[in-house]
Amino acid sequence: MSRPLTILVLLAVAAPCVAQDPFSSLEIRVQATQNVNQNILHDHWHSGRGMKASLITPFYFGDWGISLGVHRFDARSDVPGFGALWISSDWGVKLPLGYRFALTPMIGIGNYRMSFDTAVTTFSGESSESDFVSSASLQASLRINRKWFLFGQAEYLRVQTRPLMQLWFVSAGIGYQMETGRLLKAILE
Repeated sequence: MSRPLTILVLLAVAAPCVAQDPFSSLEIRVQATQNVNQNILHDHWHSGRGMKASLITPFYFGDWGISLGVHRFDARSDVPGFGALWISSDWGVKLPLGYRFALTPMIGIGNYRMSFDTAVTTFSGESSESDFVSSASLQASLRINRKWFLFGQAEYLRVQTRPLMQLWFVSAGIGYQMETGRLLKAILE
């Protein structure tokens, strides 16, 4: 009896995600971010605040989008500070919790580029590094009206450097949702 009940619950949760019209709307999100964890990276750098912007649209299942984030790490020791820029492709499933609230778990993959204040080594003379990044996040949103919403997000970034960079961010932001119309929908498809 528990297996059919589990299947019914999963179908009820997933039904709004499957019944949506792909590319029918576009969400524009802007958020302020802050790195909150401490690890070996933070022995050498102090994390500053950052910003992130995202474009999200309904997909055939769930939501798909692209995100662009920036943040700064200032030097604490004899290493150069750096600015980080990451771009990612994200996918998630919005789980409505009533009319105004929703939780959205998301995963993403992309590129994390660090631009250092000075060359990292005298041998190579490199002043930047670009690495693969994967992410997982959970966003809670509160709809203000049909078009505007506020949201908070907890996000984990795993940057494939040596040693591995594992970063936790919390953020808050505002979003705007608009209908795409036929022309923009055709471009997105």
